[in-house]
Amino acid sequence: MTELLNGIPLLTGWAAPTAWALTVLVVTLLGWTRTRHLGAAGRAAVLGGGPVVGLASWVAVDVVWRPVADGLGWFVWLWVGIVALVVLQAVVVPRRSRAGRRRRRLDGALGSLAAVAAVLVAALLAVNAHFGAYPTLGAALGLTVESGTLADLPQSAPESASSRPPGPLLASWTPPADLPATGQVVEQAIPASDPRFAPRPALVYLPPAYLTADRPLLPVLVLLAGQPGEPRDWFTAGNAQASLDAWAQRHHGLAPVVVVPDPLGSNTANPVCSDAHLGNVATYLQRDVPAWIEQNLQVDTDRSRWAIGGLSNGGTCALQVITRDPQAYHSALVLSGELHPTLGTPEETIAVAFGGDADAYADNDPLTLLGRRLYSGTAVLFSAGVDDETYLPAVQQLEAAAKAAGMTTELRTYPGGHMWSEWATAFADQLDWLGVRLGLTS
Repeated sequence: MTELLNGIPLLTGWAAPTAWALTVLVVTLLGWTRTRHLGAAGRAAVLGGGPVVGLASWVAVDVVWRPVADGLGWFVWLWVGIVALVVLQAVVVPRRSRAGRRRRRLDGALGSLAAVAAVLVAALLAVNAHFGAYPTLGAALGLTVESGTLADLPQSAPESASSRPPGPLLASWTPPADLPATGQVVEQAIPASDPRFAPRPALVYLPPAYLTADRPLLPVLVLLAGQPGEPRDWFTAGNAQASLDAWAQRHHGLAPVVVVPDPLGSNTANPVCSDAHLGNVATYLQRDVPAWIEQNLQVDTDRSRWAIGGLSNGGTCALQVITRDPQAYHSALVLSGELHPTLGTPEETIAVAFGGDADAYADNDPLTLLGRRLYSGTAVLFSAGVDDETYLPAVQQLEAAAKAAGMTTELRTYPGGHMWSEWATAFADQLDWLGVRLGLTS
């Protein structure tokens, strides 16, 4: 069943047209069977009710609550309004049902449920296609990630750091007979030292070379998802394991050990990746996570072979980490990062996250930090979608500031906008750059 669900594509050209066609069909049928018998006022109430619900939801979530700094976007609220319209149509009792026959009332109820279910599926298909999120139905259901635990893995005695020959690891590594074809993902809690911050479990990708009896000391990549989001997103929507396995197959089983911790705490939380009123997330990523990695994984502890990366909110966070503490990680991937850490506006961010302390905000703002000091030995690969009208200009400005601050930088663009399909493509493409930076390849 898992293989079957993983084989059902959601991002091919049929998804969006099918969603719209199904919705038009349902709205038309309900209009004919339910609302055409209403008076003009009743029809207006039903037809106007959907847009009103969509608009009210937008105000309540994106304007008042604001769990996501940039909002969920007009496309989401358009579909909320469409679903609300169908619900209103579906609850109208057909005239013939008022005659009193139980079977007709049951048929009407089942028809209403089927109509609402069909449009909910259409809405999910359309929104998924709009954001380029889950490539298959299995990915949407989280079935592409089969995770174990570290306790399931055999212990091994890795080579010592002093015995590693100079130069790229690929030049001196001989793949053993027990090298598996693919890596493995494990789920693991990485606790925070600050009790105010409760991160969700992390996912760890261990490449094929790590799973051998005489594993080499591999470099480390820490990846961060966006907001709203969770660590699993990198492996479902981001296709990270497949990209890493493919890269490892081309390099005799070698790839970074990839740790995907949670810098948020929940889908609706945004502690702006800082030691602030919302929890000490900076300490978590710069101290707690590296300490856990060194204590629990057999990896190269030379931080010049460690990198951090992220997308959107996570890309901003990765740049915050490397500008605050360039010794923690020496390389970074910033995919579609924001210009500033934000809860909506600078004033709101300073007030809510930093208790009104503008200096504390500046100490956690990468653009400000890049203007204050010079960074040597640090490299950042910036990227964004060519259609991302908001984040591409931000990434361009950040890349220019990082270059001026002495960082080794590169800027790449990819087809698409602010969506997972673009980030998955970018990550797979950027593994070669990482391989050189992390000492795996020349």
